[in-house]
Amino acid sequence: MNEVELVDDNDNFIEPPSEPMLKAHKITLFGYWALVVLIPVWNLWWYPSTQYSNKTITVLWLIPLIFPMFGLMKGKAYTHAWSGFIAVIYICHGLTSLLTSIDEIIPIMLEVIFASLFLGGGMIFARWRGVQLGLQLPKKK
Repeated sequence: MNEVELVDDNDNFIEPPSEPMLKAHKITLFGYWALVVLIPVWNLWWYPSTQYSNKTITVLWLIPLIFPMFGLMKGKAYTHAWSGFIAVIYICHGLTSLLTSIDEIIPIMLEVIFASLFLGGGMIFARWRGVQLGLQLPKKK
């Protein structure tokens, strides 16, 4: 349970996450870190480009993954929620690549699977943790 913070921004104790929440958190982190590892392996070793700079492509694909890193590691519900938008970028890239680069089927499928784990685990964790902490959108009157 050390991977998820037990104090809020004002140093108030908050309820620890339940076991299902921790599983969703671990699924999110697995998908996230698997993407971080897959991108350089794919672009630099498995299928390097002959037209473009492979290092530049790798850096450009890793930049969006930098933004949610610390919030995901700390188990912030809000970060898990908005990082899903980043995961969708990688899902769309993988599905589009299926049409254009069928010879790279293994890394493409891995990208879609890892990004889906990242997205799905993050959505579940954010929902459960948000309910537990009483976080909700304001209701219209």
